[in-house]
Amino acid sequence: MFNTIGIITKPNDPISQGVANELNVFLEEKGVGVIQGDEQIAEQADLIVVVGGDGSLLNTARTFVDNNIPILGINLGRLGFLADISVGKMFDILTQVLEGKFTKEERYLLSCQIEQDGKIVRQSVALNDAVVNRQDALKMIEFDIYIDGKFVNNQRADGLIITTPTGSTAYALSSGGPIMHPGVNAIGLVSICPHTMSHRPLLVPGGSEVVVSVKEASEGVSVHIDGQESFPIVPGQEIRIRQHGSFVHLLHPEDYDYFEIIRSKLHWGSKLS
Repeated sequence: MFNTIGIITKPNDPISQGVANELNVFLEEKGVGVIQGDEQIAEQADLIVVVGGDGSLLNTARTFVDNNIPILGINLGRLGFLADISVGKMFDILTQVLEGKFTKEERYLLSCQIEQDGKIVRQSVALNDAVVNRQDALKMIEFDIYIDGKFVNNQRADGLIITTPTGSTAYALSSGGPIMHPGVNAIGLVSICPHTMSHRPLLVPGGSEVVVSVKEASEGVSVHIDGQESFPIVPGQEIRIRQHGSFVHLLHPEDYDYFEIIRSKLHWGSKLS
């Protein structure tokens, strides 16, 4: 089913590279071609294996989302929400995957554009979230929110998180946002420490277009993409966010259980016997 697999490692991490070398030997013994390097992977791979953690997988998803290549995550530490296969089980799971035994799911991303006078200044995509805030955490920012061209509200807050269902268990969760199942087609807006407590988390349909207009007095504002990229916002610019046109396809073991991961990561109680 998969003839050429691209392996992506955590940069400057000898443990990650060591695991990748073991995978290379294992896959070649299975008769599967192994490649590395973004350009080769984009052109030739029919599966990507990420050796690292959720952060590595987030970066990989943004890089290859438009290439329609499924991604499998090997986690070097504690199992993550995205990279959910342990090193101890990776050979068994990969054997099953090569036999076509896996669960496949779609995760959508957000297309994030910074615009000025109707022109795109910067753009990126986010699998987890786009966060609008100020570098100086001691000062609030003021901004207007529009959904599909309609004014929603004006806020003064430490910032705003625009999240996918995937990102609902990240920064948005610690800011009081709801957990969204990955299958939910919605975009979440979660205010960070709003000045007025009546501003509550808001879920809008996934096809919505969200525009955040930062007020003139709010200087030193940035947009942070998945906590890995950062773009400055100057007065007069707007942040336009909508669903990206392509999905990321994640592969999991056949017995993958999203709620089991939630229980483990959030320390929820086990089922009563």
